[in-house]
Amino acid sequence: MKNKSQNNHSHFKSTLLAMALASAALSTQAFAAEDLSDAKQSAYTTSFKALDVDNSSTLTKAEVKEEKLFAKHFAAADTDKDGTLDEQEYTNYKSQSEQKAVKRVVKDSVITSKVKGSLLKDEGLKSLKVSVKTNHGVVLLSGFVETEDQIKQAGKIASEIEGVKSVENSLLLKKE
Repeated sequence: MKNKSQNNHSHFKSTLLAMALASAALSTQAFAAEDLSDAKQSAYTTSFKALDVDNSSTLTKAEVKEEKLFAKHFAAADTDKDGTLDEQEYTNYKSQSEQKAVKRVVKDSVITSKVKGSLLKDEGLKSLKVSVKTNHGVVLLSGFVETEDQIKQAGKIASEIEGVKSVENSLLLKKE
């Protein structure tokens, strides 16, 4: 009877974990999809004006050279191809870039959650403390396990999760 109770408890914990992860992912996606608020627009305007040192209402490559995004992507932001950025071009490109970054972070968070959930479900791994981090779809596994098979199994589980581009398996064997 005790074993059945433990299985029910384990299933309950897994269900709660899945529900919490799904809720977090949905609320984060909702946040990422929201339109820019007036405060954000105001921040872009303030930033634009601070960069516009010659007060021409446009930005040159020289004026944005310190801002990494525009130093690298000036031509892409300059949609009218006049060699300068007006406030609208600046705001649109910066906004799009930030939205892409938020979406990437959300995707990475979802991948991390799915990998952790799958590791918890695996009988041979669930009691082990394995750290999972994801960056641009690359999953990093770290921590200590007891066997070489557990290292391989954790890597296999992580690689099978949708969205995972690759797995860096840095799990180490515990020293006895």
